[in-house]
Order: sequence, then C-alpha cells, then structure tokens
Amino acid sequence: MSVQNSEYILNYGPHHPSTHGIMRLILTLQGEKILACAPEIGYLHRGVEKLVENRSFLSIIPYVDRLDYLAPVIQEHAYVRAIEKLLNIKVPRRALIIRTIFDELTRISSHIMAIGCLTYDLGCLSLFLYGFEEREKIMDIFEATTGARMHLAYYVPGGVTDDVSNETLNAIKLFLNKLRFYMDAVRKLALDNRIFQQRTKGIGIISKETAIKNGISGINLRASGEAYDVRKSTRYGVYSELTFEPITLLEGDCYARNMLRLLEIEQSIKLIKQCLNLIEPGEICSYDCFSRDIKLPKNSVIYSSTETPRGEFGIHLFTEEEQTKPYRLRFRSPSFATIQLLKTLIVGHSIPDIPAILGSLDFIMGCCDR
Repeated sequence: MSVQNSEYILNYGPHHPSTHGIMRLILTLQGEKILACAPEIGYLHRGVEKLVENRSFLSIIPYVDRLDYLAPVIQEHAYVRAIEKLLNIKVPRRALIIRTIFDELTRISSHIMAIGCLTYDLGCLSLFLYGFEEREKIMDIFEATTGARMHLAYYVPGGVTDDVSNETLNAIKLFLNKLRFYMDAVRKLALDNRIFQQRTKGIGIISKETAIKNGISGINLRASGEAYDVRKSTRYGVYSELTFEPITLLEGDCYARNMLRLLEIEQSIKLIKQCLNLIEPGEICSYDCFSRDIKLPKNSVIYSSTETPRGEFGIHLFTEEEQTKPYRLRFRSPSFATIQLLKTLIVGHSIPDIPAILGSLDFIMGCCDR
C-alpha cells in the first residue's frame, strides 16, 4: 500500500520463517530502507497467566515449561524456587547439583538452536544440521533421566523427580568432550566467514545504555558490555561454588551476540564439568509434594528469577485466602523486553538485515504471548 509516492507499507510475518515464531512487523519502507517498524504480538497467545490461577501449585509446572520452550527446566527452576522460599524448603545438595547440570545442558541446547537458526537465515544450512545432531544428544540425556525429551516437568519443590544414573553422567561427559567439533565448525563456517561477518558486523547495534533502559538481559545485554547475570547476582543452584564470571563483549551488534553464544557454550561445558566433580550420593528431594497438596502462606508475595539463555526469567507469585492455588502468577519474560527494541533497532536498516537482527536477538514468542 502506498503511503506517499516513495513510501510503502509492508507486512513482514506473522508466518515468516525468520520471525522465529508468530510475530508481525508492519514496516514503512522507502525502497529497501526501513523508515518505521511496528511489531505486533499476540498470534501465539496461550493465556498461561490466567490458566494457572485455577491450577494447583504442582500442576502449574508443565505450563511453565511451555513458555520459553527452548529453556523449559530453567523456568521450572525459577518457579520451584519461589515455592521453596515461601515454605523454607532446603533442597538436598545432590538435587542442587543435578539442577545446575540440567540448566547448563539446556543453555547449550538453546544456544545451539539460536546459532543454527541465525546462520540458516543468512544462507548456511550446515550449522543448522550439525546443531540438531548435537541437540539430539542432549535430548537423549534428558530422556534417559526423566522419560521426556523437551518439556521435562522435572524440577519439583524440594528437589527433582528422578535421580541421574552413573551411565547418564558418563554420557554427559562423553557429550561434552565431543562437542569441540561443533564449536570448531561454528567458527569456520560462520564467525570466520567474511560473508557472515559482512551480514552481521555493525548491524543491529544495541548500546549499553539502551539495553539497560529497556530492561534487556542475558546475551543481548552482555554483548553490549554489561556484566549482569542472574547466576552471579542470585547464586541459585550450586553456582556459588563454581568458578566463572559473566562473559561480555562491547560491540553490541549481531556478530557479537552470535559470538557470545558460542563463548557461553564453552563456559557451560566448564560449569558442567565442575558440577560433575562435585556430585556425590544423596537424597534428590526433601519435600514429598506428590502425597499432599502444596499450601502456601496467605497473602504472600514472592519474586524468583533464573538466568535463561535469553536473559532473566522472573516469577511474581501472589496468594490471598486460597492456599492451594495462586491468586496471581505473573511471568517476567526476557523476550518481551527484547521485542520492544524492534521499534527503533530495525529503523535505518534494509530488508536483508531483518533476518540477521531477529535471529541474533533470539526471542521466543511463547514467552512473550503468555
């Protein structure tokens, strides 16, 4: 539709592959130059925040899984921690270590998917296929322990539902040792590739000030120079016992965000290896939530957060007189904060830059349309 002689309105999405979910961008164009961008969400709305008001606290866990469907257990972690805080539940050490291992395996899986989707959008199919092969190995590890591959519903108040066998721990070690091939492929086929560099360097730059002002977290914040990481600030799981520092880059562009995901995969490998050295026999759950209803104190308000691959995922839990269901449960979505940047971030770029920017931001629409 023509706005003026040289300006046009273009609908980008909502069913476009490079929107990484069901999202619509209404673009005002002059030639291929983007003059304005109006993002519209709501095409994947599930009403989770309303649905869980009529569910018991234990039955809410599978709903939390399906918000950011690439980081399900890390979201479970935030939710069960909220309940554990209210009930003063002490989680056994073995369960804390297992949670940390599964969190970091999930982070690796999600970053592999993000790298694969971005490079595929820009014309490199190989890393997408290599990534799925590695991701399948992580799914096999999850299945061996929980019986599920993606939406595990594995964390419960007080610990985890199933123990990790020695065979699975050995499989984790083997997987980590063989992941070097994939990381070398990412460097050779993408990060060191001049075409990929031309498509991503200097594109979609987010300044540190802009990121902080808009509540951005995770990779998209640390790639702009701010060393904020919930694993360090809150120290849940056994992160307080692990040796690591948040990795930061300064460029804040598409290339830096993709580079940082690879660096965080390397960091997650080191964190898991530290956990494997710490793990010892013991109980995996200290609270029998399956044989009794979970009842929380009346008129309670609690906030709990974890560091997902996309940033800080938060749980705002409110109770009133009803003790077995939440009065209100609100989720703090890192992807929702990221999407609001698109109004200005895309402006001034051209149409071929859109897949690079969207893929580098790595948002999940299931978490936005909650």
